[in-house]
Amino acid sequence: MTRRGLLVTGTDTEVGKTVVTASIVAALREAEVPLRALKPVESGLEDNGGVPADAALLARCAGQSIESTYVYALREPLAPAVAAERDSVALDQSRIDAVVADVDSSDFLVVEGVGGALVEVTRGTAVADLGARWGLPVLVVAANRLGVLNHTLLTVEALRARKAQVLGVVLNTVSEAPPTVSEQTNAEELARLLPADVPLLGTFPFVPAPDREAPESLALRARATLPDLLLAWTQ
Repeated sequence: MTRRGLLVTGTDTEVGKTVVTASIVAALREAEVPLRALKPVESGLEDNGGVPADAALLARCAGQSIESTYVYALREPLAPAVAAERDSVALDQSRIDAVVADVDSSDFLVVEGVGGALVEVTRGTAVADLGARWGLPVLVVAANRLGVLNHTLLTVEALRARKAQVLGVVLNTVSEAPPTVSEQTNAEELARLLPADVPLLGTFPFVPAPDREAPESLALRARATLPDLLLAWTQ
């Protein structure tokens, strides 16, 4: 059973999942769509002054508390299962499932994964498993750089193998430098290579410091990049 919402995953870490997710959340809130944002597991607190920075940005854009945005926050910037073991924390998938299940069914649920699609959230459960598990369509964020064609196609293939409904792909600009030839041609090639029912939805602009951007600014970027998707969700 599919519920109203989406799961955002990526082709790798540091591809722009958080800025795209936060921008979507900000645009939905601006359109007065009842919603809940979640980043169930976040690692890397020691790099951000002890604060789960991704959850904090999502919370600010959603107008909710940081504490209601994550389930586990781990110290080291490692894969969750590894970071948890090094923190002597037992990650409980059933606890995460319960938080998702408790979200009001009338709320549009936006969940950001961690790392790439095949990274384990808990032992034995990868991000790619969560779409089918929670009944959420999956949006793939891919970094616009050399190698993105292979990484994106493999990610989509892995998601489909795990019975996820893939909404489409967002190509994210990860550098403010002049675009390379690869970066100039990736969108056209991805649009050609992706399965017919997995569209390339747009190319997201470079955001140098999303945590310092106002939600209104992020919402504007989402509306400019993903107008058709947002229209479908806000009608």
